[in-house]
Amino acid sequence: MTIQSMFTVEGMTLRDWFAGQALAGRLASPEMTAAAAHNHAELARWAYAVAQSMMAQRDQLYANEEHAMWGPGEPMPPPPEAQPK
Repeated sequence: MTIQSMFTVEGMTLRDWFAGQALAGRLASPEMTAAAAHNHAELARWAYAVAQSMMAQRDQLYANEEHAMWGPGEPMPPPPEAQPK
């Protein structure tokens, strides 16, 4: 199982969920105007850009944590599905 497939539920990816959360926060902002709220294409572009940034940061964080866990010079073990049975 890949990280991507672990976070896919009934057609929704983690990126979709992040975008939805970002969009909900922006729509709830007191600074959101009615005109901006009706610009659906721009809101969707913004929400997915935020989600993409969150995914990239998440990947970097996980890479740093794995590096710290296994240490420099120690090879990371293969994923369970790649290990011989």
